[in-house]
Amino acid sequence: MKNLKVIFGALSMLTLGSANASSLVLDSFNYNPGLELSVSSNAGAGIMSGSAISLESGADADYTLTHLSGAGFDTARANFGSSGQLKYSEESGVDGQLAIDYSIAGGAVALDFTGYDGFYFDVASIDGNGGFDVLLSLEDSDGTMISASYTVTTIGRFIASFGDMTTSIDYINFDFSLVSKASTLITSVGDDDDFSLEEVGLVPEPSAIAILGLGLVGLGLRRRKLV
Repeated sequence: MKNLKVIFGALSMLTLGSANASSLVLDSFNYNPGLELSVSSNAGAGIMSGSAISLESGADADYTLTHLSGAGFDTARANFGSSGQLKYSEESGVDGQLAIDYSIAGGAVALDFTGYDGFYFDVASIDGNGGFDVLLSLEDSDGTMISASYTVTTIGRFIASFGDMTTSIDYINFDFSLVSKASTLITSVGDDDDFSLEEVGLVPEPSAIAILGLGLVGLGLRRRKLV
């Protein structure tokens, strides 16, 4: 019975450890002060930019909102920080595009993505007009770039796997330990689209979780021998 308790204890630790290792938050959009961007076809070039700093990772987040189509003063908006979410909305007939660039201290320090399998987007809400397209691009300290495209249509956690970037010609030369910039270009699939994101981050490779699990089980077995 004592041995069974030790094994079940180790399995419980494995489950807990896997849950805690399931993600690394890059940005939860908890900015103070908050940030709001608003563009329309009558607002100059229809482009507006803003910046914030992630409380979780310390990454600089640079935002650019672009008005792609729509008549008059119809507007696309992106709001961050006031509710701990990125809230995006378009008025009727409007189509827009939101670019997000993450970097550290102006690129002086690199982001280490070693051991991670991809980005995740926690989608809190999304309307029924087709969702949004995501172009995810990474650039390392040598200027090598890789990218892949994804389409998000439902709420919940969406995984943008780095494995989808293997088709990029420079993937084999890309250094995941020295990522200078991570860029996300979000484009609504149709017009009059609304969605909100609670956070974005990184998910570990399955092998990283397996190694963690084996370590926890080994700890449990060692403890059994000592009892």
